[in-house]
Amino acid sequence: YLRDKFGARHINIYDDLFTANRKRIVELCDKLSRHPLGVNFNCAVRVGYTDDDLLSMLKDAGCLMVSLGIESADPQMLSRHKSGVSLDDVSDTVRRIQKAGLRAKGLFMMGLPGETEESIRRTSDFIISLGLDDMNMAKFTPFPGAPLWANIQEEGEFNEDWRLMNCLNFVFVPKGISSRARLDQLYNEHVKRFYSDPG
Repeated sequence: YLRDKFGARHINIYDDLFTANRKRIVELCDKLSRHPLGVNFNCAVRVGYTDDDLLSMLKDAGCLMVSLGIESADPQMLSRHKSGVSLDDVSDTVRRIQKAGLRAKGLFMMGLPGETEESIRRTSDFIISLGLDDMNMAKFTPFPGAPLWANIQEEGEFNEDWRLMNCLNFVFVPKGISSRARLDQLYNEHVKRFYSDPG
């Protein structure tokens, strides 16, 4: 429908759990491989749940790029906000994604509770070391109902302006960062660093 009515040739699937149901993803990839639609797609996979068979299936089905939610490369930040994910597992997953002929995109978040200039530097260095094909650095935004919401006021300065709560603005400044202006400056520096890197 999207191809025929709107001329779509590529679809981004925004679903963190797109590949979580193995039976469903096997059936979908098999159908797309046997009956190509002339439409490619990007999707997300999870570190620790991404084996070579899955990557091969996605490639055969028309997937071009997969995204990985990594968030931070600081060990303390990872243990607090992304438990069960190790940096070695992230590196291995990125390597296997690219070996399968897919592009690897890393998804990161800046300004989480506990963030410091040192943790930002560590994440930036890790991003460069991974050899990613693309990356996205979201600006942490606390939302009601999220696990961090209950204690967010104790973690730093929070401007609860709903017009700005969209992951594109820093509405929260963790205690380890001196100001919102400094956080914006660090964000710009490290995003520019990735896209300016010769690799």
